[in-house]
Amino acid sequence: MAENVQCHYEVAALKARKRFITYAVLAVLAPVIAALLCYGLGKPSLWIARGGAVMAGLSFLADLKARDMAEVFKPGGFVGNTFNSTRDKYFPQIRAFLKISVTLVLIGTAVWGFGDLLPSGAE
Repeated sequence: MAENVQCHYEVAALKARKRFITYAVLAVLAPVIAALLCYGLGKPSLWIARGGAVMAGLSFLADLKARDMAEVFKPGGFVGNTFNSTRDKYFPQIRAFLKISVTLVLIGTAVWGFGDLLPSGAE
């Protein structure tokens, strides 16, 4: 039986994708947890803004990983036989990740700026 061996382009792209997903999920969880603290424990709504700050930072890291994934497919020299098929397989995903990461940064910035204005938690 022949094993399904991944080319080094795919290995590098999957490594960056795993880190992107980790940062993106943590970015979404940060303001959600902050809002739960405000509503559940009666904390001041300033904590939602702080959750937005954490979200913006983690979203920026996710954006860096999405760009790392794109950089895999911008080689500086000769490429292997598997380059084009691997690029075609992951390029639509990379474009989506780049859009998602920019959206997360913008949402995190908005939550950071206006999260303390939400009527929740203690005064």
